[in-house]
Amino acid sequence: MRWSRIWLTIAAVVGVLFVGGCRAAEEVEAVFTSAPDRLGPADPLRGVWVTRWDYITADDVRTIMRNAARAGFTDVFWQVRGQADAYYESDLEPWGEALFRADNDDKTRLTAERVRRGPGYDPLATAVRQAHRRGLRLHAWMNVMPLWKGKAEPVSPAHPWRAKRSWRLKDETGAEQPLSDGYVIANPVLEDFQDHVVAVARDIVTRYKVDGLHLDYVRFMPETLGGEHWYPGDAISRALYRQANGLKPRAEVGPDAMRAWVRRRITDLVRRIGREAVSQREGVVLTAAVWRRPDLARDQQLQDAAAWANRGWVDAVVPMIYTDNDAQFSSDLHAWSAAVRRRGAMVPGIGVYKHASGRQTIGQIRMNPDDSRFVLFAYSALFVSRAPGSDDSLEAESDRQRRLVPLRAMMNR
Repeated sequence: MRWSRIWLTIAAVVGVLFVGGCRAAEEVEAVFTSAPDRLGPADPLRGVWVTRWDYITADDVRTIMRNAARAGFTDVFWQVRGQADAYYESDLEPWGEALFRADNDDKTRLTAERVRRGPGYDPLATAVRQAHRRGLRLHAWMNVMPLWKGKAEPVSPAHPWRAKRSWRLKDETGAEQPLSDGYVIANPVLEDFQDHVVAVARDIVTRYKVDGLHLDYVRFMPETLGGEHWYPGDAISRALYRQANGLKPRAEVGPDAMRAWVRRRITDLVRRIGREAVSQREGVVLTAAVWRRPDLARDQQLQDAAAWANRGWVDAVVPMIYTDNDAQFSSDLHAWSAAVRRRGAMVPGIGVYKHASGRQTIGQIRMNPDDSRFVLFAYSALFVSRAPGSDDSLEAESDRQRRLVPLRAMMNR
């Protein structure tokens, strides 16, 4: 009888420990996977852009999120698409080649099979878990227009540059935009290209518990095209213009008319991403990195970003006002403040990498009446990074600390 009571007591204690352990595990898991509150137009947004070059391994991802949280950021803009490629598990586009740069040395060339196998983990899934564990909101940052960058083609035959040749931008002679050290972009007037981008955005939003979708390079990028030819000027694009505008099949189409239509088609794409992708999961916010001034964005980049913000087609635009000239920053910021009338729909993007000290960054943050909302470019200017060319010398670390220490004090006060 006595042994029975002893065994019952032991069993009860073990049971309590087991249940308590399970509850503790559940509580840890809940903290690990629960998302922060949805970002509203009046909420603080202390953001930082993390590029696809800043990470390779899962440990890199964990370090980045730990650093961001300790510094006092609330939001991380995490790059998941660079040039029609994927930095997450995708059936729509191949893995981004930058994830494999640690595999190779000067004697080893990256192969299509290595890209197909993947990096051995899902960077976006890891980033979402690590961000939410630390109370950070994560915005999946995707470059929209770029098809490729560099003079060598992508190694994967599944990459859209190789598999979707019809998407390549062509001039009035029918010649394709040549590969170069800059981005080559897709033809934004093509419906099947737009369908693909919308599908990529929807895939990210529905399969990952991201807090936001962030569009970048959602513009025409004339700086990469030169001035000798006009794009898109090919026969197919001109025929699509005539069809869309109810013109006769042989009606003349010139570059000015085409530019205005390209601007409308880029806006069509932004609206579709909001309607057909972001709306698929409640609480996801849509933002867009845009050119430094609203007039330049619209007229040069064919990016009607002020209209996107004012009409609610995006939750906020983030103008990239990257300068160490405070007068220019103030002028560009005020231009955006005047152009965007909807509350909370303009969040300044600040080029911390251009500043010798965090004090200048703070000064630019405070030029905005709502100084609780900003996004800094970029992570590698504040922390050691995997980015090519990132310097881990004592002098470079001293430079980073001069930027970071004042910012951290401000954000954690």
